[in-house]
Amino acid sequence: MAERQNYSQSELFTQSSDNGHYKPHIPKNPFFLRIRGYEKIMLLIMGLVLVSIVSFSMGVENGKRGAFAKNSAADKNSYTIQVASFKNKEIALAHAQSLKNDGLAPMVFAKGNYIILCVGKFSNQESAQPLLIQLQRTYAGCRIRRL
Repeated sequence: MAERQNYSQSELFTQSSDNGHYKPHIPKNPFFLRIRGYEKIMLLIMGLVLVSIVSFSMGVENGKRGAFAKNSAADKNSYTIQVASFKNKEIALAHAQSLKNDGLAPMVFAKGNYIILCVGKFSNQESAQPLLIQLQRTYAGCRIRRL
């Protein structure tokens, strides 16, 4: 007859010590160790290209900010008279046209959600003062501001 074996087949199944259920053996190899040599090189090249593109883009943005700062530094000594600010662009343009008809040089700027109507360009505040007094008769909230 058949002899009875006193050992279990541990080479096919392993038992957990707490519940006796099958627990598969999962190898704990890191991702980077499973990649072939040439694949590592390709990933490294792609990473370098990505880093260089991002750093180039950041450099371009910083260059734009620097150019804007240089232009605004030149205008720091320039003043204008802010006549009014409007939410509606058509109304601002109509007021600008009426100021132009009066012989003034109006400028219209977009600042946030508002359209700002300004008149003139002056080198200092004292030279803008006579025009400010004249414009305050029509526009009560006029003020001198930097460009």
